[in-house]
Amino acid sequence: MWQFFISILVGISASHALVSNFLKDDNSSAIDQFFLHAVPAISAAICIYSALPFLTKIFHQTSTSTKAILFFLALLADLFILAPDFKTGGLPFISAFVALLALFFAATIPASPFLQKFIGTKDIPYLYLGWAVSTTIIFFTAGFLDNFYNKFVEFACIITVLQVTAGSTGYFLVKRLGNFARQQTVDFVIFLLLFLVLFCFTGIMFQFGKQTPALFNPAYFLVEKSLLPVFGVASLLSLPWQAWVLTRLESTGIREKFKRTKAYAFINENLAGLALALTFFASYLLIATALNHSRFDVDDIFFDADIFNWRLRLTTDNWQDYYLRSVHPFVLLLLKPPIDLAAMFLHGDKLFGAYIVVALGGGLCVFLAWKFIKVVTGKPLYAALTASILGLSASHLVFGSLIETYIFLAAGLLLFFLLLLEKSPVSTLVLASLPVVGITYSNFAQNTLAFFTTKPSLKAVFRFVASTLVLLVLLGLLNNLLFPGAHPLFFIPSSLLAEEQNIFPLNLLRMQALTRAFLFHNVVAPTPILFTGDIPFTQFRFFKPEINELSRYDTPLQSFTAWFWLGLILLAVAAFLGNYKRYNSNRLSLALLGCMALNAGLHLRYGKELFLYSPNWTYALILLLALAWQGFAKHRWFQVTLLIFLVFLMLNNSLLMEMIFNELEPYLH
Repeated sequence: MWQFFISILVGISASHALVSNFLKDDNSSAIDQFFLHAVPAISAAICIYSALPFLTKIFHQTSTSTKAILFFLALLADLFILAPDFKTGGLPFISAFVALLALFFAATIPASPFLQKFIGTKDIPYLYLGWAVSTTIIFFTAGFLDNFYNKFVEFACIITVLQVTAGSTGYFLVKRLGNFARQQTVDFVIFLLLFLVLFCFTGIMFQFGKQTPALFNPAYFLVEKSLLPVFGVASLLSLPWQAWVLTRLESTGIREKFKRTKAYAFINENLAGLALALTFFASYLLIATALNHSRFDVDDIFFDADIFNWRLRLTTDNWQDYYLRSVHPFVLLLLKPPIDLAAMFLHGDKLFGAYIVVALGGGLCVFLAWKFIKVVTGKPLYAALTASILGLSASHLVFGSLIETYIFLAAGLLLFFLLLLEKSPVSTLVLASLPVVGITYSNFAQNTLAFFTTKPSLKAVFRFVASTLVLLVLLGLLNNLLFPGAHPLFFIPSSLLAEEQNIFPLNLLRMQALTRAFLFHNVVAPTPILFTGDIPFTQFRFFKPEINELSRYDTPLQSFTAWFWLGLILLAVAAFLGNYKRYNSNRLSLALLGCMALNAGLHLRYGKELFLYSPNWTYALILLLALAWQGFAKHRWFQVTLLIFLVFLMLNNSLLMEMIFNELEPYLH
């Protein structure tokens, strides 16, 4: 009998809430009003009455604590939706409250036996923590996705899938972190502090963006107010279903099968590096939405970068290079497809697709640097600390966020060195060289030098160079066939004439600028030169040879961070010279040093703003220093020293971003 009364009560409540909020018609007759309320109520009551035996059977098998948790989750979800209407009260509020509470409670009951298996065990804290961590991450992910998926049903489906998937993954991650914390407590604490520094950096960037609303839109990363109830309900009700997923993964053997796959082996081996890369990806993506503002319709705003040219070429069908430069043989073939692919998942928004691809390029650089250092030293923590210097460097903060090509060059060169380290076959090294030579062919000299240094065989070098150049010609032709008129073909001699405008005389100031660009400005940002008059926006430069200006470290924070960095460089020089015979990575170190020398020779006279090209050698500098410091990798004092330096580097370089934001925001009013 009680099942009958519950069915009637919930059915009437659901019908009244539906009519009051969506179907209300004050002009209809009394008989129409009666049927408008009665028919849905009876239909709902019948459905509820039919489902109650199934739900009751499961419900009676669960413990009191499980029932209490499910009821609490349903109550929170109910209040999450109805909180705005709480003050109005009345019968419509009560009916909606009863109907939604019943609906949410019923939606979790089928998962109750699986939740009960966790309750009272040592794994229940991991379930809760995994859910909490995943919910926090998904909140910002959902804030980004609701720019493209803002309809109620599609957003609810996306959040539910994300919550259950990410929450289940979070369970295993938190559990693994717990084991790691018990076994290697000090390493865990330093890792935790490192990620706190990186999260603080992302928070600082977000706060700077909020202070310049014309430049940065916080709504890109916050859930839309109208969709917050959907997010709240989906997140709360997903908790018991995460227990169901976890139980099914174990009982069906899916998890054990997955653990035997190459994908699991890769994730398991590189978890710290992947987490580090994703953290930097989030920061770069946030900055990218500001620096690539659609109102910036000229080049040379940011350190002489061609942001408008590349935005047009990569996100529209206007792919012709209006500078008619041939140094990027098949860059469109490399970058337009992934941007188009990303845009497919963003309702065709290619601009945001470009943001994602560029930020992924920055994150990939961090991961590859971490992987390289970890393979050499076997120390994941040391690798994370040194790779974070690359990620927080001024060079990668800027070019990991701008729609430009330099970050992809850095990623390609890092990949090539990693493959050299892993002694990959020549054919693999040829394929890995193609992104580098396809984006800017002059950088192939770095690949060739590194190949020869680690494999000193003229026959092997000839085979490597010849194979790469043949593929370069073919892919360059294909690029111009698929994108007619994209740029002149690189093997036409007259196409190099466009580069004459970038040749400048060598003088004492340029030598000083080279030293700073290669060792200091690319890592520790100085106060930029703010120049106006050439374009409708302020130009940011570290070196402007047209007016013989070079940036300096003006503030105490800048000076301290730069001196700190110099101390680390001098320590690396001393360590490398003192331990030269003990290191097994000397050939790689010489190759990296050679790559820096190649870049220095090229830029003795080439290039207006040397910082523009800094991703071409910053990766080499960081890897070179990491190899030199490897003798200190296991020492706590050095790990703490690097962590402290990262704090100062984060603060110093975040002020560069703040200055850029504040200087450009008035132009957008």
